[in-house]
Amino acid sequence: MTTLTGRTPGVDHFSGAQLLRTLHLFASDPELPELLDLRADRRQRRELVETPYLQVWLVSWPVGAGSGWHDHRGAHGAHVVVRGELTEHSWFGGLHEERLDHEGRAFGGSHVHELVNAGHRVALSLHASAPARGVSRYVLRDGRLESVESLEPLIRRG
Repeated sequence: MTTLTGRTPGVDHFSGAQLLRTLHLFASDPELPELLDLRADRRQRRELVETPYLQVWLVSWPVGAGSGWHDHRGAHGAHVVVRGELTEHSWFGGLHEERLDHEGRAFGGSHVHELVNAGHRVALSLHASAPARGVSRYVLRDGRLESVESLEPLIRRG
């Protein structure tokens, strides 16, 4: 008998490739678009999986909607477009832009980005992060990304 010690791949930690495969499994469900109101005028999210090790979200994106700049607090992540189109703006030493598609994209723990629906119809996407850590927010100011947390004292002073 084999005894597993330490972390178990796909159970308590996930590689980017595993996250993408997981999202493709969810994306194959023909009833997925029915889980959100695609006529809504604001972005909607529905959590599909929530464990300490993995989060999977379904997100709708009306035309012009965006996520704002964020990272995933060191977690690995992936996203797949199910319907429509999304553009990802990433920051690594400068601004980079990439159109996302059905193949999806995985990213490492230091990835800072924003997603925007610059298309002409509502988009639907799936997102995974592992482990589940939430996000840290940023603003782009004068060609630099600044942590929202570092701006909070300025905002509170008014």
